[in-house]
Amino acid sequence: MQLSPRQIHLDFHTSEYIDGIGSQFDAVQFAQMAKDASISSMTVFARCHHGWLYYPSERFPELMHPHLEKKNLLLEQIDALHEQGINAPIYITVQWDYHSGTTRPEWLIRKEDGSHEGQPFTEPGFYQSLCVNTGYIDFLKEMTAEICDQLRGKLDGVFFDIVGIRPCWCASCRADMKKAGVNMKDETAVRRFAKQMIDGFKADMTQLVRQYSDDCTIFYNAGHVGPCTWDSRESYTHFELESLPSGSWGYLHFPLTARYARKLGMDCLGMTGKFHTEWGDFHSLKNLAALEFECFRMLSFGFASSIGDQLEPNGMLNSATYKLIGQVYSQFAAREAWARPSKPLVEAAVLTPENTLYEHQIPDSLMGAVQMLEELSVQFDIIDETMDFSTYQLLILPDDLIVSREASRKLNRFTEQGGRIIACMQGGLSEDHVYPESFAASYDGLNPDYPDFIVAEGELANELEFGQAYAIYLQGAKVSSEGAEAVLTAQAPYFPRQGDHFCSHRYTPSAHGEPYPVAFRNGQVILFSHPLFQQYRRNAPNWCKKLIAGALKALLPARLVTHDGPSTVTASLLDQPQEKRVNLHLLSYVPVRKSAMIDIIEERTKVNHVEVSLHLPYEIKKARLVPENIDLQYQDGRLIVPEIDGYAIVELIY
Repeated sequence: MQLSPRQIHLDFHTSEYIDGIGSQFDAVQFAQMAKDASISSMTVFARCHHGWLYYPSERFPELMHPHLEKKNLLLEQIDALHEQGINAPIYITVQWDYHSGTTRPEWLIRKEDGSHEGQPFTEPGFYQSLCVNTGYIDFLKEMTAEICDQLRGKLDGVFFDIVGIRPCWCASCRADMKKAGVNMKDETAVRRFAKQMIDGFKADMTQLVRQYSDDCTIFYNAGHVGPCTWDSRESYTHFELESLPSGSWGYLHFPLTARYARKLGMDCLGMTGKFHTEWGDFHSLKNLAALEFECFRMLSFGFASSIGDQLEPNGMLNSATYKLIGQVYSQFAAREAWARPSKPLVEAAVLTPENTLYEHQIPDSLMGAVQMLEELSVQFDIIDETMDFSTYQLLILPDDLIVSREASRKLNRFTEQGGRIIACMQGGLSEDHVYPESFAASYDGLNPDYPDFIVAEGELANELEFGQAYAIYLQGAKVSSEGAEAVLTAQAPYFPRQGDHFCSHRYTPSAHGEPYPVAFRNGQVILFSHPLFQQYRRNAPNWCKKLIAGALKALLPARLVTHDGPSTVTASLLDQPQEKRVNLHLLSYVPVRKSAMIDIIEERTKVNHVEVSLHLPYEIKKARLVPENIDLQYQDGRLIVPEIDGYAIVELIY
């Protein structure tokens, strides 16, 4: 299913203490404003987090917003958008509903001690969570069926929000866990039960919606798509990656979740917001350059875009907001032909150490790997150990990636067939703390003498100051080998900083003693004993990135794309075989931590005369900048991009 490319997610969480809901809604003006902003789809509200309905409910009239003046608000929005050729999926909240939480306490998710999940009811907010394993499910199904029935023939899609893995000890869950033999004192076992339950909920709701529409879109939002989503993927028609970088996600979250989500076999869209901060920031506008970057980055992955907005209680769209959105989406529309549909052209994959039972526990090692590899212009996916390794030239195993025995055997087969591996610290260790045979290395526990100091000698450290000692602040491992070549060494401190044994402010310096190996190469495998990716996430030592760059050069000398621009320029390759072209997307926007809380982008960052080197699996006949239609000279896999003004796309015809 190919998604509508330029979407709006129109929040409408509206308090019962506000009068005149929808009183100034003008259907013609509403839809025209959306059309003028180049919007192709707008998600509108059937039911909000306050628990109110915005359609003429016959089954639950008492739940219609008490001050809803436009009783047919939802239906009028949908009809008006359809008149302009704009899709209008509907929004239904699931686990957050303040009205249900305050009036039906038996539906609340309970912690092990019996208290409910979420904030106290004496604090403002609707963040108390409901359990879909209670009688609440019957209400939710009946309400969903009613609105789907009312929209027969008009139902473009359903967006179910707040559908997460939430351990629960309510009476219903306790009864089911007891029947299933689940140890209710084991939080992991309870969480596993919660995941099975929520996955079953998704399957049931998809089956329900399909009774009313064979082809509408269906999505369940948990704020992150990752290995936690794999088991339930067949309940979805596509994936929407909620990732407001000015909120709790940050600018690194989207490329991380996108690189995994695109492996799930369905179309994807990224979701950001027009807000300066995040959801509910009504009277704010994101900087134009920031919104450009966030949407253009989605396009550079081949994704559709969704921008979050919030409709004011009176039902009127804000003209300044849609002027801003139109400025971005008009540019998006002019470029989307070089991104959608497409498939990413990649050379490497990072195996994720994410736990399948959690949606929002992203390891620092994975965050650091994504940051570093993007800065190095590596073309990579994020995969889990169940996926196919054979399509990649290189696998990267982050610092805390413990794999199953079967995955360990897969890694051996991968190297036997010519694959290459870069691993850090525990990356690739099996559950019994054994590296794959192809590593020719042994894990001997953690190194008690830390920080220790790599010595800049050898091919991995060519870009460092020769002979200089560089601190690796985080604790590494003790790794030994009888068959692999030592390719990097380190020196110990005089003593570890403990008790009354300390020197100066931070750590004891190097004793400049006998170097010992901290990286080994066995054929096409390089293993570092330090957690270089976690270290990069912690405080980004450039020497850690240069060590990984050295390993990449040793194992993958002919990279798909490299360039001489700054590390803030990101590059991605999208293949469009139906058009016989590869498109190189280059982005140059620099987030700056101007505030205590969020990163800010105020302007595009222009970069001139960027030399790009390419090693593509095609013979390139012609190169040009699009949509500007400016020819570029392409010779021996090299070209010069005269200017990247925020965003540049190079079309490479083969």
